Amino acid sequence: MGVAKRVSEKLAGGSGKAKTEQLSGGAVIARILATEGVDTMFGIVDGTYMGLLAALRPNAIRLFTPRHETSAAHMAAGYARLTGQLGVCIASNGPGVANILPGVAVEEAEGNRVLLITSCRRVGTVYPDRGGTFQSFPQSQAIAAMAKFSRVVPSHERLAELMRAALRACFSGRPGVVHLDVPESVFNGKAEFSPATFRTTDQIRVQVGPTADPALVEATAQLIVAARRPLLHAGSG
Repeated sequence: MGVAKRVSEKLAGGSGKAKTEQLSGGAVIARILATEGVDTMFGIVDGTYMGLLAALRPNAIRLFTPRHETSAAHMAAGYARLTGQLGVCIASNGPGVANILPGVAVEEAEGNRVLLITSCRRVGTVYPDRGGTFQSFPQSQAIAAMAKFSRVVPSHERLAELMRAALRACFSGRPGVVHLDVPESVFNGKAEFSPATFRTTDQIRVQVGPTADPALVEATAQLIVAARRPLLHAGSG
């Protein structure tokens, strides 16, 4: 028996197969967010992502519910700016997503670190729309025009991969709005997930941000010291 196979069987409890767990897509999203340190979300309750909502409390995530989806985006942005953490908001398919678009436009322009997770109709009825789908429009394309990242989750199998890609986008480059559109059948339907689905933050993205050149910092300090009337105009985002 090869070394790799022995290690694999040991991790799987000697069965030769990785132990899997049957989870809803929403439960997977909640667990990944909790691993990232998310403990607060903003959004309006809707049946299309009940699998996510049911998994928030077991993962110690609080949900604050505004009266309008645009407010959820602004609340997530305010939370991100005040705490330095990732702001997360949710919106339901169709009208809910349409309502949150003004918030997406503002928070992307302001450079606030917001992860927006939306629901869309079940797999097989959207992307592409087969016609006459209830309360549906091309949500990812609409948001992509005003966000730094927007992707559709086509299946349970791609869910964790695209969540990791979204989290990397959240913490790379200029802060802005990152979006994932998840079908209600993925949110609420269950599938088998292996332990490899859930990775630590350092396995998902770089933990240390870019640093300034020490020589440039020194030169800047000297310019300020030598200036008669120094003026610093420091922005955000």
